Amino acid sequence: MNVTTEKLERFMHVLMYVFGLLLITEWLRPVDRLTDTGNIIIFILFLLYSLLLHYFRIHWSIRFILISAYIMISLQFLHSKEALYQLAWLNGFLADFKGNLGFIYDGNWDLITNPFRTFLFFVLLWLVTYLIHYWVMVRQSIFFFFMLTVIFISVLDTFTPYAGDSAMIRIIIIGFLMLGLLSLLRLTIQERIKFPMASINKWILMLTGMILVSVLVGFAAPKLSPQWPDPVPYITSYSDKAVKEDGDSKRKSVGYDEDDSDLGGSIEPDSSIVFYNNAPAGHYWKVENKNIYTGKGWVSIPATEFHTFSNGQDMATLDIYDVPELVRTEEMSAKVSMTESYSHILHPQSGNVKKIEGKNGQDFKYYQDMDKFISEQGNGERLSMKEYELVYDMPSFDIAELRKVMEPDDSMDLLMEKNTQLPEGLPNRIFELASRLTRNETNWYDKAKAIEDYFDGAEFIYSKDDIPYPESNQDYVDQFLFDTQIGYCDNFSTAMVVLLRAANIPARWVKGYTEGEKSILDGESVYKVTNNNAHSWVEVYFSGIGWIPFEPTKGFNGEVEFYDSELKQEAIKNAEETPTNEEQTKKETRERQDTPDRETQSSVKTGFGNMEGFLKWTAITLSAALIFASIGYFLRRKWIPHLQILRYRKKNGAHFSTAYLILLKQLKRAGLVRPEGQTLREYAAYVDAVYDTDEMSELTAGYELMIYRGDAEDGEWKHFQKGWESLMRKTSS
Repeated sequence: MNVTTEKLERFMHVLMYVFGLLLITEWLRPVDRLTDTGNIIIFILFLLYSLLLHYFRIHWSIRFILISAYIMISLQFLHSKEALYQLAWLNGFLADFKGNLGFIYDGNWDLITNPFRTFLFFVLLWLVTYLIHYWVMVRQSIFFFFMLTVIFISVLDTFTPYAGDSAMIRIIIIGFLMLGLLSLLRLTIQERIKFPMASINKWILMLTGMILVSVLVGFAAPKLSPQWPDPVPYITSYSDKAVKEDGDSKRKSVGYDEDDSDLGGSIEPDSSIVFYNNAPAGHYWKVENKNIYTGKGWVSIPATEFHTFSNGQDMATLDIYDVPELVRTEEMSAKVSMTESYSHILHPQSGNVKKIEGKNGQDFKYYQDMDKFISEQGNGERLSMKEYELVYDMPSFDIAELRKVMEPDDSMDLLMEKNTQLPEGLPNRIFELASRLTRNETNWYDKAKAIEDYFDGAEFIYSKDDIPYPESNQDYVDQFLFDTQIGYCDNFSTAMVVLLRAANIPARWVKGYTEGEKSILDGESVYKVTNNNAHSWVEVYFSGIGWIPFEPTKGFNGEVEFYDSELKQEAIKNAEETPTNEEQTKKETRERQDTPDRETQSSVKTGFGNMEGFLKWTAITLSAALIFASIGYFLRRKWIPHLQILRYRKKNGAHFSTAYLILLKQLKRAGLVRPEGQTLREYAAYVDAVYDTDEMSELTAGYELMIYRGDAEDGEWKHFQKGWESLMRKTSS
């Protein structure tokens, strides 16, 4: 059985799109591992979505609308705290885009915000999918893109921590398959060779065998030692020299470090896994806090007081935590599996640890001033633990109770002294800013929120690149607040602590890790936490309640549970009374959005709530798009003629030959297929017989005169336009 050229071409195109998608995915793998870019699955789905629209030949205008909708939904999910149906996030994005266009025009590339960077990345991927479509459908040659992929992975393997061995094997296999299949496709189309199905199977079998043999030979063959010296150390030596000559160029890797005395500078991403945990809900993990700000960073007073407890001991017997009745708690447990070697015990932020149980029967020390747990052996030597289980109470805080705290009580003298410390010579403008931000608030909670919200302003930018160190006579916080206004978590959190202390509110600097990403380990759903999740945040002390976390860093939400008992009581009261007017209803809605209760906070902070919600909306959008695209594709015989008539109605001059070819294609859609070898005149007579007209013969005669005799086309279109439109309408009926 012979395979028709059209079927073979369609099958080959599907394979080429699949292989092209696999090659583009190899470009995204290093992005996931070498940068702090998360949710790579969103970009892979975007590539698949875009290639499908190209394959089904969706009109460019519809394709533009569908692609734009996907990008906007993705940006909302990745960068907005608002829910999708609350269109306030759209105004924020538009304002952000306008500001970034100004940065680009001025050449300030380092000031571009993360949402706009994500948007540009989507546009880049969109262009790449178009190039794949062009190389596959038009040029029928993928060699250039294949070689670019090989070079790209080779450079990353040489100059970055990314290991490209397995990636190179996958690329070679995919590339050889694509080149072999494209050769078969070109022979079929250009030479018009009809291959029997058996021949095609033999071709594919031989191609697969050749690739497998090549890969096996490559593995088995002896490898020569490097013939040239490694260029990387030579290049690195110059890089190190430049670092020493320019202090602002120093870079360090993201991750936990005990020394925080010299903050500043850019940091490199590091996707090395630190630990896994199976906590029932994602939350921040604390290592320690520090309370002495030096003007350049943070230090701690050497801890001399500590509590000692044994493996598995109930810590309630130690009277470490005093949990007031005002705080609601929920008991949770989590198993922590470490991949990095640390002697400190990770514990939930604001969570009261009740029990720590390891496998080796070791002892623990708890340093209360630092809120830090250390594991050690019986002889006092610190011990790195690989696995341990925590039992802890996760609190949720009542905003109404927090707002009752307006000043320190008599028992807080020592705590205030430790946690309102500021270095001598701190610039006065920091105190002035703290006063200006808090002067309209009466309680500590609203003052802290006013300072926290200040960092959400458009003037502050989150970035890990091109971050300077302060000058020798410059304060770290002062530089960030008034000069650069660009930085990462250390900048934002330190600045908030200093502003709180300047307002005489006790606060401390906390470091640890964010919740990480959902992953699968040994068949169990866990959170994977890497060095890229290393983070710092703020805690504020409220008399009678305890230390409360705050999150000033742009793009982070803190994962802390708050509720407002007064709002709930007010809602119950209002439900029993006559409904308020429209203005009052809007005001209450805004208040609920500012202080969401426990049930609604998750949706406000995360937009869709979680990845599952995003994938659900994405699946619905893709399904609807594919359904409409399929309907449009199968009904194209109905609507394309009317679109083409409108398109050519106002055209003048040399358009007759193009319009005639469009008519031939439309006749084929209508079922009037021109047999191979049939002349145009014979085909025209057949069409006229079907539609009971002589318009096709007249159009064909004019087309042949123009093509074979070289007659000028100018003016012909007006003469034949009426007959052409008539036939186009008949094909759509």
